[in-house]
Amino acid sequence: MTKSRMKYTSRAAGSRLLTALFTVVIGASLIGMNGTIVRAAEPEQEQEQVQAQEQAQEQVQEQAPVPAQEKPPLTAAFVRGGALWVKVVDDEKQLTQAEHVVSPKWSYDGKWLAYAAGEQSNELWMLEVSTGAKHLVAANGGRNYKWSPNRLLLAFEEEQRLYVVDQQEATKPVDVSSSIGNMSSYAWRPDGAGFVVSTQGTFNGQTPVRIMQLAMQPDMTGAGSVQAKQLYVLPSQLNELPVVGTSVFKWSASGKWMAFLAIPTASLSADSNTLCVLAADGSVFKPVDQMVNHANWIQWSPQGDELAYIGGIGREATTNKQLRVTRVPDIQPRNDFTPAGFVDQDFTWRSPVDIVVSRAKASEGTDSSGKRPYPYLVSVKLDGERQKRITKSAEGYGDFGPVSLGTDGLGWVRSNRSMANVLVAPPGQGENKAVQWIENIDIGTNYYEQWNWNSVLKFFGK
Repeated sequence: MTKSRMKYTSRAAGSRLLTALFTVVIGASLIGMNGTIVRAAEPEQEQEQVQAQEQAQEQVQEQAPVPAQEKPPLTAAFVRGGALWVKVVDDEKQLTQAEHVVSPKWSYDGKWLAYAAGEQSNELWMLEVSTGAKHLVAANGGRNYKWSPNRLLLAFEEEQRLYVVDQQEATKPVDVSSSIGNMSSYAWRPDGAGFVVSTQGTFNGQTPVRIMQLAMQPDMTGAGSVQAKQLYVLPSQLNELPVVGTSVFKWSASGKWMAFLAIPTASLSADSNTLCVLAADGSVFKPVDQMVNHANWIQWSPQGDELAYIGGIGREATTNKQLRVTRVPDIQPRNDFTPAGFVDQDFTWRSPVDIVVSRAKASEGTDSSGKRPYPYLVSVKLDGERQKRITKSAEGYGDFGPVSLGTDGLGWVRSNRSMANVLVAPPGQGENKAVQWIENIDIGTNYYEQWNWNSVLKFFGK
């Protein structure tokens, strides 16, 4: 064999070997992981397989769970020595000087606080928590103010008008109620797109109280950006009492109902008002019961349309005050939760079937607050007949104003009516293992033992 022939034969053999190796590799790639033979795809089939794989990958990405939002740390604004403070977990910070601060309220994102200040608590202020920068919003706007549920907008009432201001133009409020006359009270709609408001009525009934819906345009450029619609006209009398106004409105968790008090004159309102519910579209109105004018004593369940309140007439909170619960619209209040000889006062929903209430022995005719029995906290299970006392304070102290903190447990105020501390019981631990979270806050406002601790303490998100 010649030399050239040998070279050719060698090249041919190498080519055949390379072809054989390539065939083996390709063949191996066509054998499944379980040893089955996989037929090689045609070009069109291969393209379809690639597209199917890409679509499957996109579906997996779409179905991938969205990372849960980080739970905000336990945070509260409080008043100490007339100054505004904030506490985040273990860190306290003073935000203002002693300015007679009351009723701090958080913006939805926790970045701003609104509060009333001044000797008469008339001034409305807005403060950025991170910088401490503050602005006077209105000299007489500190009576009734509320943040939007989803925007940095603050609404407030001044001289029976409703105004809205944002945090960037705190000194330029917009009147959004000019088309409805004198206003009695209001609430933001759950979607933040406007308000439900009540107008002021007259004692003789010639001017009835109207419930109005104000739809607010996103730009909020002026009064013309608000459209008013009448939802309902209240009767001139309820329970033989004239109706001249309403309390604030409180929305059910479903957004289908709002609860409020139909209020007579100021002197009559101290002893009795009519709790009412109204459908969101104004189609159904129902009186529920009689109670004192205390907005914190009206609370919806965190789920569904169940309403709890402290019923009973008479301004003294030491007698004839019972926890009552009713489903809406089937108004059939249960009033058998409070034992005879006791009164219930502040409360919070811990779950749809568990209410924690501040309870004390009744003390009719006791004038001195020092002689009035101190309350303690009781867990009331609505799905059975179980009730359990969950706190026991030291002699001369009581447990007031319980607040459900969700995954952070339960918070409340322990006070001897002249000094007060904030306690927190983490979830999974008994309330008897609660820790003193904030020491020495100012005393809440008190009217005949109707305590309002929101005037000096506000947990973020609660």
